[in-house]
Amino acid sequence: MYTATDNSRSRRSDAAYRKMNAAASAPAVVISAMQVAGVLLQGWRWILVAVLAGAIAGLGATQLVTPRFTAITDLTISPSNLLVTPNDLYATNIQTDSQILDVESKMRTITSGNVLRRVIDKLGLRNDPEFADKMRLLNFSWLFDRGASDAAERNDLMGLLAKRIKVTRQERSYVVTMSVWASEPAMAARLANAIATTFREEVVRADAERAGRAAQGLAARLGELKAAAAEAEDRTEAFRRAHGLQQGPSGQPLSSEAMERMSGKMTDAKARLAEAEARYNEVSRAVSLYGVQAGAVQSQTLSGLLTDEAALRRQIATLTQTLGPRHPAMLNAMAESDALTKAIKSETERLRSAARFEVDQAKVALDTLNEETRTLRGNVSVDDQAQVKLRELEREASAKTALYQTFLTRSGEAAERQQIDATDVRVISPAVAPLRPTWPPRPIIATAAGAALGLLLCAAALAGIFYLDALRFARSRAA
Repeated sequence: MYTATDNSRSRRSDAAYRKMNAAASAPAVVISAMQVAGVLLQGWRWILVAVLAGAIAGLGATQLVTPRFTAITDLTISPSNLLVTPNDLYATNIQTDSQILDVESKMRTITSGNVLRRVIDKLGLRNDPEFADKMRLLNFSWLFDRGASDAAERNDLMGLLAKRIKVTRQERSYVVTMSVWASEPAMAARLANAIATTFREEVVRADAERAGRAAQGLAARLGELKAAAAEAEDRTEAFRRAHGLQQGPSGQPLSSEAMERMSGKMTDAKARLAEAEARYNEVSRAVSLYGVQAGAVQSQTLSGLLTDEAALRRQIATLTQTLGPRHPAMLNAMAESDALTKAIKSETERLRSAARFEVDQAKVALDTLNEETRTLRGNVSVDDQAQVKLRELEREASAKTALYQTFLTRSGEAAERQQIDATDVRVISPAVAPLRPTWPPRPIIATAAGAALGLLLCAAALAGIFYLDALRFARSRAA
């Protein structure tokens, strides 16, 4: 059984080998250019028919194919917004690659669903015959679910519209060219202008939404920051009251102001003591050296007594010249002189005692102030230790207050920024209705292209038929 199978396989291999040898040994067919030219000349009637048929087909195609009118509009898309506030929410990026990425991202927004959906609703494309008829031919979901069919129809319409849009950017510039085609010139221009306008509105809306989200995020934190700042300030004030660190009008603690006032009082008390001691020493020295006639002793009463004493001495000197020492008038004058002397001495001692009393009072006052100063210094030492903790609490309160103020200011700026259109997207050349369609080509061009195509096809067919005939003839001769 195995031997028979091997023999059959050998016979099939030999037959295939003989066929290959026969094909290899077949004579080669060589066709010259003159032969091809002769064939084409002989078949000029067929070529003429093919050329006419191609020309008619090209002309008919221009009448049957739906024309495409392309409207073009140019926009400038700046990578950075206009700087309307010193601290804008969007930082300006100076790197060229980042700016190009920003521009290309915005270019992608032109064919995004948000833009196309609004254009469809704005122009009513769902009811436009050019778009609605194609959607009805391709969409059968209305047979199953009306809601699903509406969503599917809208998505299909957005896809169809996106295929008609072409967005390009000129090299080394921020100028973007957008083209849209439609079957009518006016519709193409309307689509291009509507897409450009809607795109700019979408960019503005996106910036406003981002600013709004930032403002909401900041506002959400304001309550917590305000409570934290108020709590820190209350804790600082409570610590200040508990340790008697209230501040005076100058902004310094009351203990420091009291210490300053006490220093001033100490200076005045020392000056008064020095003045009282100087006056007492002067009075004592003057009395001991010059008696009651010392000029340093100043008193209105003493001056009056000295004046009376001088007058009485003149009177006694006058009486001495005329009267004897036992004369009653002389005795009265001498008695009066003794009385004045005692009065002057008593007044002088009184003045000295008064000066001494002033010295004692000044010393007592200075001692009292010294005691109060020592007490205040002890309080200030305790307050200095509390001041360290107080300054720490004040720094914490200041930091939280500053953070709250920053968030409050930034939240207000973000809320205002949301109302400002700072996008630098401009339409520099609005679309106009095109005069000629971009497809199909003009009838004369389509006719010429159809004739040329017919000529080429007919020539290729004639040359192929001639080659097959020559190959068949060569094989028949070889057989």
